Amino acid sequence: MTFTGAGATAHAAPGAKEKREAQQLAQEAKKLAAKGELKDAARKYKRADQLAPSVTYKLEVGKLLADLGDYVQATTVLREAANATATGAADKRASATAVKLGGEVEAKTPKLELEMMEPEASKVTLLVDEEEVDPTSGAYAVNPGKHVIVARAAGYRDWSKEVRLDEGATKTIEIKMTRSAGGDDASGGGGAPRWSAYTAWGLGVVGLGVGAGFGVAAIQSTNDVLNVYGCKENICPPEAAADLDIARMNGNLSTVGFIVGGSGAVGGTLLFLLSDDEGKPPANGADSASARGLELRPLLGAGYVGVTGSF
Repeated sequence: MTFTGAGATAHAAPGAKEKREAQQLAQEAKKLAAKGELKDAARKYKRADQLAPSVTYKLEVGKLLADLGDYVQATTVLREAANATATGAADKRASATAVKLGGEVEAKTPKLELEMMEPEASKVTLLVDEEEVDPTSGAYAVNPGKHVIVARAAGYRDWSKEVRLDEGATKTIEIKMTRSAGGDDASGGGGAPRWSAYTAWGLGVVGLGVGAGFGVAAIQSTNDVLNVYGCKENICPPEAAADLDIARMNGNLSTVGFIVGGSGAVGGTLLFLLSDDEGKPPANGADSASARGLELRPLLGAGYVGVTGSF
């Protein structure tokens, strides 16, 4: 940004008392600066400017801040000096000096170019040296030295990086965050992975196939016993007992198969409805299982399949 001088700012005229106090503070500030006590000198000049606003006082504050290496604040103060109303020859000279010095300081001020790669910037809280910044603002002015950048977003691991910038440097930082384990969202949990639904459905299909196969076998076995042993009114002779046991076993296996198949179909459907696509967390505002406080887990074992959960 180019510095230009302008007389646009108006202040209430200070009284004689305020002017005297301001002058006294300015004299004290000058002595402190000569001794190298730049921070105290800057505070004195700033107080003098508050009592009796002056381009000269602002210029002195800007100079001291620049000497202290606080280029960001120095640029702000020097811009104020350049744009303040100059009422006399001294103020006009100070305004011209502020324009020149402000341009020099701004050219030496390092800048960070922060580019959000993932997720989108609107979902991210971005901090530079613990101060929140707009992730869409582009170049961000900082002072020379080390800086810590931190990015936070729901469903992602915190991202951080320490960088060092020299005077006049511009550094571009690409921020690509990684999803937290299990796709955790802001509430601390995500839906079940979608593959678990497909697994349950697959077991359900197998269970229904087994149930149908043993069901047919059970019917055929029973009919064979009835025909071979001449059973009447479902009463068979003792020698038919072994074959009847086989028919009953086929019937029992058929029942188990249908139970497994039904459980797999129901469990798979529930898991699918409450799952996160490809294991990713649902979009902001989505009605996820975690958002409703519901957790489902598949139950698999010999002869059974289903789901268990808690509310």
